[in-house]
Amino acid sequence: MLIRLRLSLLAILCLLGASAAAADDPHDLSRRIAALKARSAALAAGIEKAEKRHAPHEAARERSPPPTLLAAAAQTQAGLLGGTGPFSWNGIALFGALDAGVAWQSHGVPLNGAFPQGLEYAVSKNGARAGFALAPGGLGYSGVGLRGSREILPGLMAIFAGYTNFDLLSGQLSNGPASLIQNNGVPLAYQSANGDSRAAGQAFNDYLYVGLSSRSFGELTFGRQRTLTTDDRAAYDPISGSLAFSLLGYNGSLSSGDTENSRFDEALKYRVSLGPAHFAAIYKFAAPATGAGAANGATYQLSAGAEIGALSFNAVYSHVSDAIALSPLSAAQMTVSPANSLAATVSDNQAVLVSARYTYERLKLYLGYEYYAFKDPADTILAPFVDYNGYAVSVAANDAFQYHDKIQQLVWTGLRYAYDSRLDFSLGYYHVWQNSYGSVSCATSRNNAVVKNASTCAGAEDALGLVAQYHFNENLQLYGGLMVSAVSGGMANGFLYPNSVDPMVGLRYVF
Repeated sequence: MLIRLRLSLLAILCLLGASAAAADDPHDLSRRIAALKARSAALAAGIEKAEKRHAPHEAARERSPPPTLLAAAAQTQAGLLGGTGPFSWNGIALFGALDAGVAWQSHGVPLNGAFPQGLEYAVSKNGARAGFALAPGGLGYSGVGLRGSREILPGLMAIFAGYTNFDLLSGQLSNGPASLIQNNGVPLAYQSANGDSRAAGQAFNDYLYVGLSSRSFGELTFGRQRTLTTDDRAAYDPISGSLAFSLLGYNGSLSSGDTENSRFDEALKYRVSLGPAHFAAIYKFAAPATGAGAANGATYQLSAGAEIGALSFNAVYSHVSDAIALSPLSAAQMTVSPANSLAATVSDNQAVLVSARYTYERLKLYLGYEYYAFKDPADTILAPFVDYNGYAVSVAANDAFQYHDKIQQLVWTGLRYAYDSRLDFSLGYYHVWQNSYGSVSCATSRNNAVVKNASTCAGAEDALGLVAQYHFNENLQLYGGLMVSAVSGGMANGFLYPNSVDPMVGLRYVF
């Protein structure tokens, strides 16, 4: 249609020009009119031919999305590939990460797509075989999320954020309790990877919250949120968030004693900075479980710290009532309990975490210490019950620490060095130890190996992690490293092998 209009206008202009010229010479008018008729016929034929040639292109243009949508899609693709993401629309941003590679384990277990870590990268009770395996989440979980903000008053923003983790290799949402059920009654040597987790297959298994944010008065949020101990360990771990190279990243139970304490449901969280100092608090309203004897004791955390020049430090106090640690049913328990239920240990936990980081040019040094105590719950939770993740518990222990409180302590140190703008190295050492808290004093039973190595005896776990990361751009990085870990004493009770070596290489893409 556009070609026809252009050629028609050209014909009209030629006709007008010829008429103007003919007005100067009336005797030549007949000859010129005949010539114009011939040229008009030729133009008409040209229009018809051009329309046939361009008709497919015009039809395709009419079927295409509006130019604004095409431009937005092209801009989004260029942003993600060029390192300028995440994709944003009307104040809402889509962001996430994809992480996978290949690992070799000296004493490992088969991959489990429901288990949040995928593989058991640190020494584990059921680690039985050596070999290569596809490995998810070396540097951190794969996941996707949304976040947004909107100014509602001058200086006051309404905010929200939600994020979910999944296994890149299986496509399953992270679900620790499901991995435990899959191994109910299975002997250790034949189990797949499994473990309790704060992620239990929820649509937003990491966090989901709404709130208000002000530069002057801080940030107040409500919903499912990361605890202050989880925030702290991520900020002060030399191999931050890594599943394959950091014991802090791999073992969620270091969040004040039990892995389910790394997230609080129905929680109110407040953070504020006053000059170089910062303060935070979080309170959990959600009941730990529903069922006979279920209680709703106080569960909260408080923190304070500061940024003074190159030095950053923070301290967190944590109190968790009726903490629940899930585990698979034994073969004997399977004979009297539902196959899709789990066992649990219930406790009241208290913890103190102190962390520090010092930056000197390209080098960052890290140091941390945590003290956490387990005691029998003040308000027992009687089985059967359903924990707050929605899983049925048919066997519950409320007296695991009836003789003495269990005291675990954790210390870590390490460094991170940026060789240049693309290559950096991280090194971390982690040491965990516990007291003797059973009815028998293990210290006086040195000649009795059975007693000395009981699970209630003193013991330790050590891990050393090393990783190198090469950044192709701000989105894509190649990494490689290993973690060496070992247990001893009471902490080695029930382990098929007391040590493990786990090297891994992989790729991580963030957007």
